[in-house]
Amino acid sequence: MNIGIISDTHDHHANVLQAIELFNERKVQAVLHGGDIVSPFTAKEFGRLNQAQFIAVFGNNEGERVMVRQVVEGFGGEIHDYCYKGKLAGKRVFMTHTPHYVDDAVESGRYDLVVYGHTHNQDIRQLGHTLIVNPGEATDWLTGTGHIVILDLSTMDYEVIPLT
Repeated sequence: MNIGIISDTHDHHANVLQAIELFNERKVQAVLHGGDIVSPFTAKEFGRLNQAQFIAVFGNNEGERVMVRQVVEGFGGEIHDYCYKGKLAGKRVFMTHTPHYVDDAVESGRYDLVVYGHTHNQDIRQLGHTLIVNPGEATDWLTGTGHIVILDLSTMDYEVIPLT
């Protein structure tokens, strides 16, 4: 199962649309969003995903949480307040926005994949059996280039794709 990982979109519509196009081209079956979608207008764009489950967590910059939740749930996605704990293709997944609970999640030994955002800096590393993925910002506002990650859950191989 291939999944897309994105974070910190911060209403950068051009990069969001490019990311969605890439996720659709790659036929990902799920997209994990590590927070800071920001507005319902950007959230709505994720409804363009072709047959991909959309799972997100709120970040610290969502301006209108009630509307963002309504939009995401309106197209069949899900958005979680602080963290997401679940399974995808048999892999145990933990996702949060800030890095505060990443170490605890990894040390628990309960997760195969830990996803976070917030820092806008890419952080992809293996600790024990857990792959940690912060795809970096999807915007280009702090680091100069937005990125997404495509991850094959069967092999845990990943590809980092720049957004232009």
